Amino acid sequence: IKLELFDIDGNRVIDRNSFMQHLVVHTTLWNESKEEELTVVELPHNTNSKRISAAAKSRKRGVTHFGQLKHEPGLEIENNLLGDYSATSMIVDDETGQRGCFFVFPNLSIRLEGRYKLRFTLIKLPEMQRPALMAPKCVASAFSDAFDVYSIKTFPGMIESTALSRALAQQGLKIPIRNTQDN
Repeated sequence: IKLELFDIDGNRVIDRNSFMQHLVVHTTLWNESKEEELTVVELPHNTNSKRISAAAKSRKRGVTHFGQLKHEPGLEIENNLLGDYSATSMIVDDETGQRGCFFVFPNLSIRLEGRYKLRFTLIKLPEMQRPALMAPKCVASAFSDAFDVYSIKTFPGMIESTALSRALAQQGLKIPIRNTQDN
């Protein structure tokens, strides 16, 4: 994710020293209509996590409030969104050499096939020099476009790594890059 800030005159601002250093983006998984969070779901007990049956997929339910949801017998709570949910801000160059503030999620994956959206929440962390303001603050949130998650049998294959991914990896960010003969 690239964060762009503009001043009152519409000029791009890159603040390396204060505001951007204290930013984190947290992500959660939602259904396509944005009505149900699916970061964590309930699945039938004894479901092999590598192969989720059609019956299990039809019974999946989003779990957003652990204390308020009555756990049904025979169901287990499982992470549907796997990997690192949060990313800190990094000031690096994009594929055109333009400096920017990026939040990178190199290892997110989703357990169950389906159509989803990711919700990204921008959080400003407290500055240690200002102890009176020690609570994190939600600055903004946005949803991704909808995307499809495939089973192993229906997966159409890897897509080419983007120029932006390659540029970020060349600057030391740990991003999986697909090796091709053109690289």
